Formats: sequence, C-alpha cells, structure tokens
Amino acid sequence: MIKIKLIKVIFTGLVACFHLLVNGQGFPTPPVNVVNAETKLLAPVAWVSGTVVSRNNSQIASEVSGRLKMLAELGADVSKGEVIAQIDDQTLLIQKREDIASVQNAKSRLEFLESEVKRKTSLAKRNLSAITDLDETVSQRDVALGDLTGAEARLAKTVQQLEFTQLKAPFDGLVAQRLSNQGEYVSNGTPIIRLVEMDNLEASVFAPLTTYRFLKQTDSLAVSSELGKGIAKIKTLIPVAESRSHLMEIRLDMSTFDWPVGLNIKVAVANGDKKEALAVPRDALVLRREGTSVFRINGESKAEQVPVSVGVGVGEFVEIIGDIKPGDKIVIRGAERLRNGQAVQIKQSNQSLISGKQ
Repeated sequence: MIKIKLIKVIFTGLVACFHLLVNGQGFPTPPVNVVNAETKLLAPVAWVSGTVVSRNNSQIASEVSGRLKMLAELGADVSKGEVIAQIDDQTLLIQKREDIASVQNAKSRLEFLESEVKRKTSLAKRNLSAITDLDETVSQRDVALGDLTGAEARLAKTVQQLEFTQLKAPFDGLVAQRLSNQGEYVSNGTPIIRLVEMDNLEASVFAPLTTYRFLKQTDSLAVSSELGKGIAKIKTLIPVAESRSHLMEIRLDMSTFDWPVGLNIKVAVANGDKKEALAVPRDALVLRREGTSVFRINGESKAEQVPVSVGVGVGEFVEIIGDIKPGDKIVIRGAERLRNGQAVQIKQSNQSLISGKQ
C-alpha cells in the first residue's frame, strides 16, 4: 500500500510539472535585449562584387640597358625617391668622359673661329682680306657652334642616363614583385620591380547602369568581406559601361579599412526607390523549420512568437510584414532560446545596446 501511495504522489507531481511546462511557466526567465519596431525609409539593394585595389600599382621599368647590380628586397616598404634598383654605370661613365672631351674640343674650335672672324672682319674693312675668305670663316664658325650644341646635348643625355641607372621609387609603396633578378642584363623598357602604393586604398566595384540615379543620392555604401564589414565613402562614379556588360565602375575610399589589396568584397547598391516600412534589426529574426518569426514582449513581460515575412533589407535593418506595430518591443538578443508564452526579463544593459545599434 505504501508503494502504491508513493507512486501516486510521484505521478501527481509529474502531471503538475507537465502542466507548468505546457503553460510556459516552468522555464526560467532568461535575460533578453529588445528594441522598438519602428518605421524607416528603406530602399531595395543588390549586393555587387568588387575588389580592393591600389591607386598606384606599377611595374617600374629600366630606362637604360645594363647589368642589374642591386634590387630592393621583396616586401620592402620604400619611400618616394628611394633607390629600388641599381644598374651598372661603368659604360656610361666612360661615355661621359668622351662627351666631356668632345664638348671641350668643340668649345676650343668655336673660340678659335670666333677670333678668326673678328680678325678677318677687321682686315676686310681695310681691304686687306677678301670678303669670300671672311664668309668662309663665318660659315665654319657657325658649324662649330652647331657642333658644340650637339656635343653638349650628347653630354646631357649621358648624364641623364647615368641618373637612370638608379631606379627611384615614384611613390611610397611596397615591393610586391621582383620582375628581374640581380646580375641579369636588362634592356631599356624591361620591367624590374612591381611597386604597390599601400596608402589611400580604393575599391573597384561594378554595378548596373540602372543604379546610377540611386548612387547619385548617397555618398557612402555598405561593404562586406571575409575580414569584416563597414561603410565606405564613394570617391568616384564613372557612368560609362561596355555595350555587353552594361556595368559602370564605382570607386570607394578604403583608406579607413585594414584590408589587403586584391581582397574580394561585396557592396550594397540601391536598385529601387526608398519606401516607408516597419523595420527591425536583422538579429531579431528567428529562423526555424516552421518559418520566420520574431518575439514580441507583451505588457506581462512574456514572449509572444509572431510569424513574419521579410521584405526590403538595408544594412542592419530589415522590413518585416506581420502582426507587428510600431513601438512593439522586439527581442534582438536571446530570442533563439525563447518559447511562446515564456516569461522574460530585459537586461539592464539594454539601453546601451540599443544606442550602439543606432
């Protein structure tokens, strides 16, 4: 008899617990964060592809021929004007000495002929010299002047080529690639180093021409990649597209992002007019087998699961369509653990979290 009574007591307790669970009263009151559903101006967006690029990504080529003596290390950070490669200059130094000698010879001949012109001019005035002799000397003087000009030009060219034996960085950047090797003979125009500017990075994004009128109405776009997400300012719109792709290029300012050159990104581009919609943060959406829903907290601090449809999404906010009104308290943290009718408590940190969201 005692055993039967004990079994009845246990069974009665289990039934009571079952009723409590069914009525949503047996779960602990979990802490949640909420925001008010509100009406916002939203516009439909399309996510398009882009790439982080450098404003200057250059193959620095040799401007003279010669053997490569020195080359900057791969991955080196170099400053504008810094020597990044050195070509053997011995042949040009010899050429410079020859050119200097040619200039000196031309100057000496010109000085001699100028004095001859003066002397024969004086003789001709006193009829002591033939005019034809004077004319011939003047002609020789003019030829000597041309020879001097040519010799000086050849010397200047050699001096310039000597300067070109030292390849200097045209901008601050990173040595991304060594296109030639030390000891190789390079010709004029041979690429030697690929230099990439790492400051003031940009994103090259291609979007349909139909988005142009919407892009003109904003100055920044949402960007996303495997390294994070954020907002980037529009630097340039280029409303010109190829006949096949019908895509126009957008350049975004990526100087505030610590993202590497070549990283693939996604960019949200508006492709429709703005409209008023009831919106909540995306974190409020609960995705379950039976469909999409949100949890609303009623006046009794209990969670009410409300089925919704999802409309336009922009950034952190998304339009919801369902039995939700502006001002309803919607759970954005802790909803994944809730059950319909379950009592909840709103975290004390809720206000600071909402402020951070906004």
